[in-house]
Amino acid sequence: MNFTKRFSWVIVFCAVFVLFCFPVESYAAGEKYVLEKGTVHRVKSDGKRQKIEDVDIRSFEINGGAGGGIFWFCVDPNENEAMKGSEIGIYFFDENEKPLFFMPYEDAWIVGDIIFSDDGKQMVLDVGTWVVRGFSLYDFKTTEEKASFTGMSGLIWLDPYRFAFTMVEQDAEPRISATDFDGWTSVMVYDTAIKELVPVIKATETANYMLTGVDREKDELQMTETSVKTKMDWADYEKYEDKEIVAQIPAAG
Repeated sequence: MNFTKRFSWVIVFCAVFVLFCFPVESYAAGEKYVLEKGTVHRVKSDGKRQKIEDVDIRSFEINGGAGGGIFWFCVDPNENEAMKGSEIGIYFFDENEKPLFFMPYEDAWIVGDIIFSDDGKQMVLDVGTWVVRGFSLYDFKTTEEKASFTGMSGLIWLDPYRFAFTMVEQDAEPRISATDFDGWTSVMVYDTAIKELVPVIKATETANYMLTGVDREKDELQMTETSVKTKMDWADYEKYEDKEIVAQIPAAG
């Protein structure tokens, strides 16, 4: 074996040794934040750690806990002085609080929630500062964005591939409304396997629909219908009528 090949094998051996003998420390040393016992610490350049107060740490149990868990929190230099100088985004950790990856995300400061599929393979970021939200679907492993919608809070995963939500119809003409919201809302199911939206019930000139829950035993979606007698009645809140209704969950595929 010549010198060049021998030297290359030495480099490979050293790299493998470091990776397997010091996996957590080497990863953490390159990170700006770590999670320990439910508390966020910032790792300074000298290796010292600074406890960061008032960080919203969320968690999710994959398959009800049978598949492990995920912790996550937003790095928000706009909202937390101790995070000044950091890249804005989201840190993810496994159930043992070991780092998984950092996801750069410019709107991290207004992430209201991350709703994971039961198997933890997909996630929807719920982003916004008002009743109208932005829903963005991502592959959890690759963080590739798959789809995005404008909706309202209350998104529910039905199985590992489909979720139901209230969608704001972007192409509909705004109403003359008695409230701050003048849009049309429909209840939809998005099937990630076939990449299609499946309507459950669509808004009309005189009715809006809002997802409120799911009855898995009956395969039903629970909704609120808000209606008026004529489209001009949207301008008078006293003429709004609310009614609780249900509809069958559309078949998959």
